Amino acid sequence: MEESGFLVSWERGAAGTRAVVSGVLSHRTAATARGALLSGFAGAPRPASVDLSSVAYLDGAGAAVLLEVDRALRPSGGRLEITGAGTAAGILSLVDWEALVGAPGRAPVRRQNVVAQVGGGILAVAADARGLIAFTGALALAFARDLARRRLRWAETFRLIETSGVDAAPIVALISTLMGLIMAFLGALQLRQYGANIYVADGVALAMVRELGPIMTAVLVAGRSGSGFAAELGSMAVDDQVDALVTMGLEPVSHLAVPRVMAVVLAMPCLAMLSDLTGITGGLVVGVLQLDLTIPQYLAETRSILTVRHLMIGIVKSLTFGLLVSAVGCYRGLGVRGGAEQVGRAATGSVVAGIFLIVLADALFAVILAYLPF
Repeated sequence: MEESGFLVSWERGAAGTRAVVSGVLSHRTAATARGALLSGFAGAPRPASVDLSSVAYLDGAGAAVLLEVDRALRPSGGRLEITGAGTAAGILSLVDWEALVGAPGRAPVRRQNVVAQVGGGILAVAADARGLIAFTGALALAFARDLARRRLRWAETFRLIETSGVDAAPIVALISTLMGLIMAFLGALQLRQYGANIYVADGVALAMVRELGPIMTAVLVAGRSGSGFAAELGSMAVDDQVDALVTMGLEPVSHLAVPRVMAVVLAMPCLAMLSDLTGITGGLVVGVLQLDLTIPQYLAETRSILTVRHLMIGIVKSLTFGLLVSAVGCYRGLGVRGGAEQVGRAATGSVVAGIFLIVLADALFAVILAYLPF
């Protein structure tokens, strides 16, 4: 059979089927060659072979034709043997034959019903929560052990305080100032109708110190430092650096996670107080410019409403939120298995889980503070 420079002759016998190809096996003749070889080997005696000793030119399209013929023979238990490659051997050597031909086909995706999907999601969340609780216990034990042995890595902790705390101060201050401006402006729209302009200072101060200051700071730290911890530790796990620490007799939780958690926990109260101050300042700007209040009036009302109890609640919340977001980031990072895609998922998962835990913890604080006498 000859067309467009492609020629194939067949030899069939007890020893099998042999196709002798000559001429050009390229992208111009690929369609013709594909049809001829597939139809010629269909139902023919096995084994099947192709002789390329007379082929003058072979390109990637021709190699793809041979690959497809070999793949078509596999389901019936056969395979294509290539002989006399000659000048075509260079092109064929570039093809990872077994990886392409032997790759299993994609299994059809079976869609689960809603009940199975919900149940699988609940089981996954429960397993993740169990892992996080176990990691928190390991983290507490590692911290207690390092503290008892005086082996805390203070130099690394102070470096991380700079990156997680000091470097985050500008964005925390900016966001908190805008939050204070927004709350004061919205409060002013209602309070000025009743001549209660001065109470804008009360609302802004309480909201920033007890709720928004710790929460906004924790969310920013989760997006900035929590995801950074997950990506950094995840990259170390992928590059086998974590396994190298274990080989050297070092505990990854103690060596990597404890300094990061300590840094965030120590930096969070300072960031939260900065958030409180800048948020109150934002409310002060609105109070002076929109509500005809003086600076002494606004500050005096703020001092009268804020007590040590409110400040302590904000500090305790910031410490708790800092512990949660840093622990989640380290847990996600050290649990990475795979490649770069898993590192990205760990970083994203640390932010999502961190924000969820922040909101959950704040809800628990609200219930506790509403029913306990302090």
